[in-house]
Amino acid sequence: MEEFFRNDSPEHFFWVKEEIFPANNRSAFERYEDRGKGWVAKSINGSMNKRMIEFLRRNWNSLARTTERRERGYQHMINERMRREKQKQSYSALHSLLPPGTKSDKNSIVKLAAKEVEELSAYKEKLERENTEIEAILAARREIKRMIEGAKIRLSVANPSSGIVSMVEVLKYLKKMGATTTSIQSKFSAQELSAVFEIGPEMEAAEVEKAVQKTLFEVERKLHFHF
Repeated sequence: MEEFFRNDSPEHFFWVKEEIFPANNRSAFERYEDRGKGWVAKSINGSMNKRMIEFLRRNWNSLARTTERRERGYQHMINERMRREKQKQSYSALHSLLPPGTKSDKNSIVKLAAKEVEELSAYKEKLERENTEIEAILAARREIKRMIEGAKIRLSVANPSSGIVSMVEVLKYLKKMGATTTSIQSKFSAQELSAVFEIGPEMEAAEVEKAVQKTLFEVERKLHFHF
């Protein structure tokens, strides 16, 4: 046995060599290059994240602008379509007012409509002139009728003292004014005296009526005072 152990050296006795289990580095210090690799990796990751965020932001802004332009273009297209449809309806309505047989293209509609407007304007001016002439004729006829028939004045007084005396005084005043009396309609009662005088055309009815009414009141006042 001793010979066995003696012939074999310790390094041949164990088949597991020491190199298989490397010794742990118990030092509290780390190598500079090892620490640097981790810092560089973190820096690269942070830079990549920033670039990715910036890339996404640019793409998002670009997408938003593209979407906005697309929406504006779509809205413009809708507005243009509505405008054309409205224009088409307007032309159709105008075409329905034109004489039968008018072509339906825009050129023909516009030309004929302009011609119709011009003719209607001329016709309107003609009617206005005729209307002015007719009004002048009617005014002249009314004046002639007034001159022929004369004018009517209406008088009334409440609780007359003497209807006959009042009527006589009114006739005297009319004669004094130079008014020609063509007819008289009167109504006497204890409560009221009313009369309608038709006078000649030489005087204005409103002025005569005002003056005669004043005279009638004056006569009644005197009669009341006398009695």
